Amino acid sequence: MQVRVKAAFLVSLCCIGAPAAAAGPVLHGYGGRTCVEYLDTWRRWEAGQDTGILDYSGYEQWFAGFVSGLSLATGEDVLRGAGVEGMMRRVHRYCEDDRRQDVFRAASRYLQELSELP
Repeated sequence: MQVRVKAAFLVSLCCIGAPAAAAGPVLHGYGGRTCVEYLDTWRRWEAGQDTGILDYSGYEQWFAGFVSGLSLATGEDVLRGAGVEGMMRRVHRYCEDDRRQDVFRAASRYLQELSELP
């Protein structure tokens, strides 16, 4: 029963929409940025540009806070040992596949896939 509740909680994350003008939940921080913005930051980070390094650190902190909160809420390691860097690499791939989504949805997709592992 507890596993189903946790899985349902993680799946529900994928159903939350992007922030709308004063309606529904508002997504704060780097999670509300688009995949295009994330990929641009990734490119600048890889090139060693100061602005890319700074932005990349912001994403890293957002991901760490996001998964820490979920891990505390569910009572388990939602990353299953993959770590924040592993998550960021996977989000990078998701964003390359669909640049229309936001970082939150890409991160949620990854967590949903992890939750389905045995």
